[in-house]
Amino acid sequence: MGSQYPFFKICIVGDFGVGKSTLLFHYLERRFISNVESTIASNFFLKQIKIPNVQNYITLQIWDLAGQKHFHWIRKAFYKGSRGIVYMFDLSRKETFDHIKLWKKEVESTIGMTPNILVGNKLDLINSENQPLSTNETNSLKQKLKACAYCETSAKVGTGVDKIFYNLSIKMHKFHK
Repeated sequence: MGSQYPFFKICIVGDFGVGKSTLLFHYLERRFISNVESTIASNFFLKQIKIPNVQNYITLQIWDLAGQKHFHWIRKAFYKGSRGIVYMFDLSRKETFDHIKLWKKEVESTIGMTPNILVGNKLDLINSENQPLSTNETNSLKQKLKACAYCETSAKVGTGVDKIFYNLSIKMHKFHK
């Protein structure tokens, strides 16, 4: 890429409609875009960030991969070279949480174990009557993934969005030194 800074490729994976593209746009543009079109195959973006104990910035190449099942064959090509994975599910749809283990299998069959983070998105849709997941369930999955963290986010209002990439960047930098 010609960047003078350390470079890390990250793939965001999860079921269709969990908010991968919306989260990425909020991270990059600092605003909510309500009519984000579904990703066809993939999109990628670059962002430079500063993390502790690194003299310069690091460059993140963030890939937003299509979540539809019929794109599974092409996603595998995009996993190659990834230094980190964001496993994302929709907090309001438990089946998307249950599918994370399938995403893990797909990713690890291609690139093996790599630093990752577990993200529950659409926190703005959750209230005391609509809380489909327990802390035990999310902690258990975090441990199975060997994730560096579990973050609950809202791509709509921006809650926790920066934390995802910051935490994962620290883990990737330590892991790939």
